[in-house]
Amino acid sequence: MKKTKVTENKRIKMTRLYDSAYELFTSNGVHNTVIDDIVKKAGVAKGTFYLYCKNKYDLVDKIILHKSSALFDSAMKAVAEKHKTDKMDFTESVIFFVDYLLNYFKKNKELLSLIYKNLSYGLYEKALTCEEMEEAKRVFIEHFITKGSNSEVAKQRLFIVVSMVGAVCYNSIVLEMPYPIDSIKHELYLSITELLSC
Repeated sequence: MKKTKVTENKRIKMTRLYDSAYELFTSNGVHNTVIDDIVKKAGVAKGTFYLYCKNKYDLVDKIILHKSSALFDSAMKAVAEKHKTDKMDFTESVIFFVDYLLNYFKKNKELLSLIYKNLSYGLYEKALTCEEMEEAKRVFIEHFITKGSNSEVAKQRLFIVVSMVGAVCYNSIVLEMPYPIDSIKHELYLSITELLSC
């Protein structure tokens, strides 16, 4: 019983840290937010912060992974639901997945901005190995292998698709330059379709 209460208290503190930091990072920017602001807003001691994170940039990475994992999970569930009613091939499934992300980011520009401005290759690798993305990555690689390609080509194409979608989303949704997302979305999907053809 006591261990459960301790575990629950840790989870609550960690959630408060994540939520407070996310709010500060998206409103003030990562560089303009200091750890003291985060712990004050979260209502926890500074030592508690260091139990969960090495520094503020470690916290940024953890927030991005946490939020991205939840988003990927809901996108995968949406694809699975769509498969129940409509027959989609591999490319259509990927486009549906990307469209789900675009629609989410149109409503959540601050998360897109935080992800795009702080995404490193190491974080990209961690995101692709999170539980929520493992199945999508496996299906992606298997598609290329069954079409006569190899896993290395599949990984390269996945990297290109993710990078392209990220750049187009950020520029067209957050900056609204050089084109708004709704006017360039069709071209993005054509480019993805071309990349996915073996």
